[in-house]
Amino acid sequence: MIKAISLSAISLALLGFNNAAQADTTNMDYPRVYTGIGYGQYSFQFEDSEDDIDFDDDSQMLKGYVGTQFNKYLSLELAYQNFDEVSDIDSYAEVDGVSLAARLAAPITESFSVYAKGGWFEWDAEVSSDLPAIGEISADQSGGDVFYGAGIEYAFTTNMQVRLEYERYELEDDFDPEMDVASVSFQYMF
Repeated sequence: MIKAISLSAISLALLGFNNAAQADTTNMDYPRVYTGIGYGQYSFQFEDSEDDIDFDDDSQMLKGYVGTQFNKYLSLELAYQNFDEVSDIDSYAEVDGVSLAARLAAPITESFSVYAKGGWFEWDAEVSSDLPAIGEISADQSGGDVFYGAGIEYAFTTNMQVRLEYERYELEDDFDPEMDVASVSFQYMF
């Protein structure tokens, strides 16, 4: 009998904790500031028909971001992205940059939402190729381009969220690369 009461008490306590931990966004004060860190994989591709270079490789990336959520639909986000070096036989590239994006969310439930984002990405790249007849050629390039993405977000509590996200970067410069990024991020909302 005591064992049955103890199991019932534990079950009720866990159920109460689970309900208390659920994200309740109905009475939140806006705007809210948040910060997060993410890890992802990206694909880097470009073609240079003049120098007969065809580049395609995958690598890892890290990002950190801060943002302001104005209401449950609209956020503005500043991020730093560091893309690890990619290589393809005798060519190498490394990109990093800072982005500013608007994020438009569509809440599905109190804890789950889908979103689209778009913004501006200021980037720096170091590209080098080892050409047999000439030797190594390297160049530092920089620029700014529009990027876009979409994702899903799940709120464990009103302060802790996780994101799964896809982003597309098409850098317009001499080497004109395309980068597709899939990432997971954990964020804390103040």
